[in-house]
Amino acid sequence: MTEFTEETKARIEALLKQYPVKQSALLEVFWIIQSEFGWLSKEAVRWAANVCECSPAHAWGVATFYTMYKHAPTGRFLLQFCQNVCCHIAGAEDIISIAERKLGIKAGETTSDNLFTIVRVECIGACGSGPAMLVNDDFATDVKNNSLVMEQGIGLNEERLDKIIMWCKDRAAKFPQEPKRDPLGGITGAIHGEPHSLDFAPPPPALGVKATVVESGVSIIWKIAPEVTALTVERKNGSKWEAIGNPSTKDKEFTDTTGKAGSEYRIITTSGENRTRVSFCFSAAAKPK
Repeated sequence: MTEFTEETKARIEALLKQYPVKQSALLEVFWIIQSEFGWLSKEAVRWAANVCECSPAHAWGVATFYTMYKHAPTGRFLLQFCQNVCCHIAGAEDIISIAERKLGIKAGETTSDNLFTIVRVECIGACGSGPAMLVNDDFATDVKNNSLVMEQGIGLNEERLDKIIMWCKDRAAKFPQEPKRDPLGGITGAIHGEPHSLDFAPPPPALGVKATVVESGVSIIWKIAPEVTALTVERKNGSKWEAIGNPSTKDKEFTDTTGKAGSEYRIITTSGENRTRVSFCFSAAAKPK
């Protein structure tokens, strides 16, 4: 497999640190590899299986299950037309036929200039705006203010498809190579806080938290997800929160020996470096007699 850039190597290394079970990172590792090379070769899948500590057969099964992973090189603009029920009823077959005629290729083929590839895909979650498609990773049923858009209730027709094709051609003329984008996408990228702009999702908060007054102080219990890498128990002191302990992620109980009835607590879960999630606040209650 072609060598990764140093930036991509660092991103994958940082990603794997977020997961105690490395296999859990497989989907995101695939996504990062695809952003680097444009598609997933069998060699790339074997490499991902190795770093994620799973079998190549499992990795290949995962890679071929999801349609967003490409298993052959495609044109610069991958036009992914939804053919599922809602879009089909709204006229997807007509739009696909129009696209094939305008670009001179059939679904599954790439234009001779390597600019466009047409593929049919199943539901893309845009049922209210069908017929709809993705241009690479962006929903697109129209072009407004020189940007691809998908407005609620407005689907593709021949006029809007023409605008999208022209937008792609203009972009190719303006940018000889497609600018780098966040391979994890806009939803994950909207979550801030990861150092070095590594926009991974934060860990789940601690659940089932409860504080009970006991003879030795206040007993605090909780449940956490496997991806949590560190815990901090905090107690409220006036208007501020103060850390009172850092139990192991294997622990399920912590005792605050100076706590008393009415003391307020919260638990901070951490995944990787500086990615935290705060639990609900909870007060110590007297143990039932």
